Amino acid sequence: MANIFEQYGIKEVADCTLYAIELDKYDDEVFLEWIAERSIPEIVSERYFIWTSRVIIETVLFSVLKISKYAWILLEACMITLLAYSISKIFIKKENKKELNTLLLLLILAYPMGIMGSAGWAATTVNYMWPIATAMFSLIPLKKAWDKEKIKIYQYPLYAMALLYACNQEQTCAIVVGVYVLFSVLLILRDKKIHPFIIIQAILAIASMVFVLTAPGNYIRKNEEIITSFKDFEMVSFQDKISLGFTTTIADIVKEKSITFAILTLSIVVYIFSTYKEKLYRTVSLIPFISICSLGIFSKIVFNVFPFLESFVKHLTQPVVQLTAANCNNLFYVLPIIFAMVIFFSVILCLLLIFKNLKNSMATLVFVVGLASRLIMGFSPSIFASSVRTIFYFDIAMMIVTILLWQELIKKTEKNDKKIQKRVYSIINVTAILQYLNVLISILLTQK
Repeated sequence: MANIFEQYGIKEVADCTLYAIELDKYDDEVFLEWIAERSIPEIVSERYFIWTSRVIIETVLFSVLKISKYAWILLEACMITLLAYSISKIFIKKENKKELNTLLLLLILAYPMGIMGSAGWAATTVNYMWPIATAMFSLIPLKKAWDKEKIKIYQYPLYAMALLYACNQEQTCAIVVGVYVLFSVLLILRDKKIHPFIIIQAILAIASMVFVLTAPGNYIRKNEEIITSFKDFEMVSFQDKISLGFTTTIADIVKEKSITFAILTLSIVVYIFSTYKEKLYRTVSLIPFISICSLGIFSKIVFNVFPFLESFVKHLTQPVVQLTAANCNNLFYVLPIIFAMVIFFSVILCLLLIFKNLKNSMATLVFVVGLASRLIMGFSPSIFASSVRTIFYFDIAMMIVTILLWQELIKKTEKNDKKIQKRVYSIINVTAILQYLNVLISILLTQK
């Protein structure tokens, strides 16, 4: 295999082999060895007491690995479809549904799916992609209750099972609990009555959260990860953990040259420039987009002209606490947290400008929930060891915000606005095609 890469002048084999769809690397390899020697209930039971609360997820993971990789491929395709279906069902209105569904497909294709192989393809997807797919599906009853649509009898167990699977993962559990509690209260206030199934779903989500928080294995795992991954974790204050969440999130976006973030911020720039003439609004909208372009996507060109910016990015992307008591007197070490907060609050301010007010801004809520799902990783000692895959839920949130923003863009009828929209749509289209070809060629190069 190495000869193939040498033939094409590819030196960084590790980055390319990430796309190889084989369930024999990293965690997958270890799990395959386990299930060859022991029963699945025995393994899951043991890991509950010594490592993790993900009993449902790991039962599914080990079962899929035991069957074959083709079972995983089939279920993975189903989960991606379920994710797209659920996002469309919840957020896309009937008007322009075809166009926005196509845009959603392009956003999914533009996502660098190689991230899903970072801990092993099966282990990463079953623990990250499948929970967000089932979480989105479990939120459909909230949409139906809000629109006063009837839920069919056969759908009740499907939504409940989806919620239980999603809430077996810590990040998605936090998302589902927060959303269900919030909308349960809003529905009661609006309708002056209780929606029984929504309350049942909320109770299941809260019970899942209690299960996660009381699992003995999680505490043992936390102590192990402190020793192996983050020895100073217990010394980090609450405020430092919040700042750590901000800096590592923006670091992942910059380091991975996030296409999802770039498309969202480009869409924001287009809307603000076509709607507002004020220089302040336009400047604020440009900050996130220029940042991801200059420090991420086009960084090699920019760093040749402004070399000290590269020093800033290298410091930003280091797996360490950026600001400490030892370096707080130097402004350079304060810059990462300032940079992160300016970027994210600029996006939030722009979303409020686009959707006029907080009350009607579902996009702002989705963005904040997605961001919060990544910020809470600052309270985990595995924040550095977990790598970029923990930002996946934030990426999905940004895709949804992009869809909601385009729903507003499409409403604009000015001829010049339509021309700009078509150009941006073409950029997204080309990006999706290139990303798809990139993944396809990587798979072909690395197949056995």
